[in-house]
Amino acid sequence: MNKFETNDATCGWIKSLSPRLAKPAFKGHRRTKWLIIGAGYSGLSAALTLAENNPNDHILLVDANKAGEGASSRNSGYLVDSTLNDGHLSDTGLMAYRKKYELNQQAVLCVKSLIEKYNISCEWNECGKFYATANPEYKDKLIKFHKLLDDLKIENSLVEQQALSERLGTGFYQLAVKTQGGAMIQPAKLARGMLEILPDNVELYENSAVLSIVKGQPHKVQFSDGEILADKVIVAVNGFMPSMGIKKNRVFPLLLSASLTRPLSIEEQQKMNHAQEWAVLSANAMGATIRTTHDKRIMIRNTVEVVSKLYFTAAELAQRQKTHLKGLRKRFKFLPDDIFESTWSGVTCISANNANIFEEIDQNLWAIGCYNGGGIGLSVMFGQQIAHLAMDQPASLTKKITQRPQAKWLPPQPFLSLGIKAKLAKDKLGATLDN
Repeated sequence: MNKFETNDATCGWIKSLSPRLAKPAFKGHRRTKWLIIGAGYSGLSAALTLAENNPNDHILLVDANKAGEGASSRNSGYLVDSTLNDGHLSDTGLMAYRKKYELNQQAVLCVKSLIEKYNISCEWNECGKFYATANPEYKDKLIKFHKLLDDLKIENSLVEQQALSERLGTGFYQLAVKTQGGAMIQPAKLARGMLEILPDNVELYENSAVLSIVKGQPHKVQFSDGEILADKVIVAVNGFMPSMGIKKNRVFPLLLSASLTRPLSIEEQQKMNHAQEWAVLSANAMGATIRTTHDKRIMIRNTVEVVSKLYFTAAELAQRQKTHLKGLRKRFKFLPDDIFESTWSGVTCISANNANIFEEIDQNLWAIGCYNGGGIGLSVMFGQQIAHLAMDQPASLTKKITQRPQAKWLPPQPFLSLGIKAKLAKDKLGATLDN
């Protein structure tokens, strides 16, 4: 089992929060009924659900890095219901798309209920999102998507270039489909908020990488300086599943990077028509994701890479920042070269057929993850529902999740990495205008 790498310390979302002191790493030998591996959205949600339903049970939660500061805090902050780039634009995929959309809706409501119940401040904004393109070749794709949403009675509108320019403050995009569902959030604030509401019967250990899991009754989970014997184990590590020998022929990690600007000046805001917060996803799967924030910053992500070490050095991040700047200045030529305050990386997890992982992989050993780039809502909901499943309390929502397609088989290494690199390179060529 590979050692987990340490995340970079440059994520703009995390840097905006008050620093917190990490809990100690795990040491020694413990026996427990419940162990959760991974303290991102999924693990935190599972821990919270278990703790609230079993106030007399002690629950151990471990993370290889700092809790909540992995992929959960490093994404673009899109809480989505409708999705474009997952192969649904056909008659055969229509029913599957409807089911996925309904599940995503439930996931959005799950997060909304959580933040309202616990008064978590995460800059929630139901401003909708734009699926947009600067490439004329993708206009037809967007028009078909608009018709599909209309057929499914999903609220949306087709937005032409002039109206887009007025709304976004840039004439870069030629056409977009605006959807209203979902929300934009500050992802690190949601993760921190979930961490802060954990009940007292959850015991957290950070910077505690799992070295191995020996399956049995109980399961033996080994660390560099100790071991935990656990009756029931939930693994919620998303893109690091293959590193732990879990679903390595079904899911695959990718490394992304993003940059966040300083707050724009009044003059810069004026050049953008004083546009209110907005969010754009590309009609091309490899096009740029870009959004503005409530405090007048711009975030951009336009890189997706196969990197075995799953992190970037400072020099590598500096190179990615140049790519982000190039993409940002295509849209806003007036911005200066030193506009970015932070650049960071984050791991996502994909499957060949856009399927997720939600299953008992061995007796009393569950795994969840692989959210295919749309994980905020699903990860919170999957954590909640896998906890109910582990407590033998499956609900109707649990059944909907388990009825989703299973992740398809992937070829072994090195053929898998080579194939994905080739596919990404091909898609990137088609996304030149939208990056």
